[in-house]
Amino acid sequence: MVSHGFVLPTRGVVLSADNSLEQTARVQSEVIGLARRAESLGFDGVWVGDSVLAKPRLEPLSTLAAVAGATESVTLGTAVYLPQLRHPVHVAHQTATVDQVSGGRLAIGVGVGVGAGAETEHEQLDIPYNRRGAVLDEGLEILQGLWGDEPVSVEGEFFDLSDADIGIRPSGSPPPIYVASATFDPRDGFPRQIRNRIADRADGWLPIGMSAEMYEGGITRAREIVDNAGRDASGFDAAYYQDVVIAETEAEAIDEAREFLNRYYPSWGELSDDDIRRRGAFGPPSVVAEHLTRYADAGVDQFVTRFTAADQREQLRRFADVAV
Repeated sequence: MVSHGFVLPTRGVVLSADNSLEQTARVQSEVIGLARRAESLGFDGVWVGDSVLAKPRLEPLSTLAAVAGATESVTLGTAVYLPQLRHPVHVAHQTATVDQVSGGRLAIGVGVGVGAGAETEHEQLDIPYNRRGAVLDEGLEILQGLWGDEPVSVEGEFFDLSDADIGIRPSGSPPPIYVASATFDPRDGFPRQIRNRIADRADGWLPIGMSAEMYEGGITRAREIVDNAGRDASGFDAAYYQDVVIAETEAEAIDEAREFLNRYYPSWGELSDDDIRRRGAFGPPSVVAEHLTRYADAGVDQFVTRFTAADQREQLRRFADVAV
């Protein structure tokens, strides 16, 4: 059965507030309040994005800890988290804590970040941008080790640890790790570093911006990678991150998405209609419903949906009528 997650507007509340008091009010209504609303409407998860300096927003794991206390059953996910911007001991400590306080509901989508803003962000945090994938992979190895029962000792390229132990463990099974990807056709194969990340660490795949045909070929290849690594591919999750705007016409939906994306990502420049279409579904409810069916038929088990529109509450309601 297909599940649906909603990306909370943790950047939107920063962009839309004029001062800290208004920001506080928006956090309560548009993050905590919408998380509760999504759960009540039948969504299976709520997700948050990540950035420290490039795209200012609420810190993701702190946000999920707060959402954990306001909800009962939804998955609490990152879409996507950039672990390489932090020391892996801190990442292990925070993620294990969130998983504990939520009763084992954490899911972690991870990526490397792309673009001029991300490059500057890595440089300012003393992370070599051209080695960020290697930093991520070494950090994930440490993260999963610290979730385990034995102290961790590492003499790595980026991190050195001796008998490190955070003292707490995730609740039950370790949180699943989803490997994010974009900008390539997976039917032609995965880039070496992403392929290795899937083989060694991934419990699921979370791409964005591809056709249903590309997705179908990609999830098949991803599961082959897991199987060839000697791991059980039967439980490998097929997730998909998408942008959605529901409106009376496609033109109206695309215009609203363009305004949203221009504000979120001013460095991208003007986006064409086709640029926006590639990111998800835009138009009347029937168009969105057909899109969801097409991608579910291609193998998507879990949709992670961001509404690229100003009125998040209305989009959430309209999408629930179509999908949940």
